[in-house]
Amino acid sequence: MKMYTKTTALFLLVGMVALAPSPAVFAWGEEGHRFVNRVAAQKMPDDMPAFFKNAVARLEFLGPEPDRWRDNKELFSALREVNAPDHFLDIDKPENFADLPNDRYKYGEWLRAQGKDPKDIGYLPYSILEGYEKVQVLFRLWRNTQAVEEKAQIEQNIIYYAGVLGHFVADGSQPLHATNHYNGWSGSANPDNFTREPLHWRFEGEYVKAQFKAEDFSGLVNTATKLNDPFADTMNFLFESNRLVVPLYQMDKTVRWDDRNRSPEAKQFVAKRLAAGSQMLANLWYTAWVNSAK
Repeated sequence: MKMYTKTTALFLLVGMVALAPSPAVFAWGEEGHRFVNRVAAQKMPDDMPAFFKNAVARLEFLGPEPDRWRDNKELFSALREVNAPDHFLDIDKPENFADLPNDRYKYGEWLRAQGKDPKDIGYLPYSILEGYEKVQVLFRLWRNTQAVEEKAQIEQNIIYYAGVLGHFVADGSQPLHATNHYNGWSGSANPDNFTREPLHWRFEGEYVKAQFKAEDFSGLVNTATKLNDPFADTMNFLFESNRLVVPLYQMDKTVRWDDRNRSPEAKQFVAKRLAAGSQMLANLWYTAWVNSAK
C-alpha cells in the first residue's frame, strides 16, 4: 500500500540520488532516452522532410529534456509538480483502463469519480497524445508557410517538440512506468515473492548505462510507418509494457537488475523494450507528418 503519492515518491527518489554520486534519476537514464530518440530519427522514410531527417543529433539531445525540468535546485516546485505525473501510468489491470477519453481533463474527472487522484495514477497517455498533436499542428503550419524566416522557426519548433515527445514515448516502453508496481512489488498479495525493495533505478538507470549502446537494439527497429489511430495505438503500446512487468520481476529473482547483470536474457529483454520505444516514436513522428497534409 502506498504511504505517499507517486509524485512525492519520485521527488524523494530524485532527492536521495542527488545526494549520492550517481546521476539524477531519469527514466531509462540519460543514455537510454538519447538512444531511443537517435534510433527513431534514423528510421525516417524518404518522404520525411529533409530538415527533420538531418536533425538526428538535436533530436537525440532532446530525449532527456523533460527530466531536466525536474531540477531540484529551483526555488519553486511548480514545474516539478506539473511535470512528474506526465511520466507514468499506474496500471493495475488493463481492463480498468479500456476506452479512456482522449482528453486529460475528462480522464481526471473519470478517476476522481472513482475516488482516485490523477496525480497518483499518472497522465502518460496524454503526454504522448498531446505531444503528437503539437508536432502534427506544426508540420501543417510548415506546409502552409511561405515566409523564409517563419518557416525556419517552425522547423526549430518541430524538432524541439518532436524530441520532447520522444521522452514520454520512451517512458511508455519502460514496464515500470506502466504499472502500480513501479518500484518494488506493492500490495499485500505477493504469491511469487517478488522483491519489495526499490528496483526502478537499478533497472532503468544502472543496468542500461552499463550494458547498452544504441547499436545494441537499432537493428530491431524498422523504417517508420503510419499509425491508424495514434491514441488507441498508444494505449496498446502501454498495455504491452504492463504485460511485461511480471517477467521483469521474475528476471530480477534470477539475476539482479544492476550494472553487474550480464544475463543474455536480460539484454534481450531490454533491447526489445528500447526498440519498442524507438519504433513507436518513429511511427508517431511519421504519422504526424502524413496526417498534417489533411
